[in-house]
Order: sequence, then C-alpha cells, then structure tokens
Amino acid sequence: MVLLAGEWVGAWLEMSITFLVAALGVAGLGWWVLRGDRRNRAAEAALEKPAAAEHKEAHSKSAH
Repeated sequence: MVLLAGEWVGAWLEMSITFLVAALGVAGLGWWVLRGDRRNRAAEAALEKPAAAEHKEAHSKSAH
C-alpha cells in the first residue's frame, strides 16, 4: 500500500494556513473600514446637529 503523504501533507497545511491568514486579513480590513465609516458618520452628524439648532433658532427669532 502506497501512501501519498510525502509533500502533499505539508503543501496542504501551508496552503490552509495561507488561506486562513488571508481570510483573517480580509475580515480585519473590512472591520477597520466599517469602523472608520461609523466614526466619520458620527462626527458628521455631530457637526450637523448644532447647525440645525442654530437654523431653528434663527427662524424663531425672525417670527417674532
């Protein structure tokens, strides 16, 4: 009985590790991008909030 265990086992193991590292890298990069997007949207909303309050205040003063 001949077992084909020579270089195939090592190659399979190395490729499995390579794909695992690549998948973790893609997931980490996606998390990083979504995290930055969430921070940018929160900062943008914080900048727009006072502008909306000033806009309402200006209308209430001109109505009197």
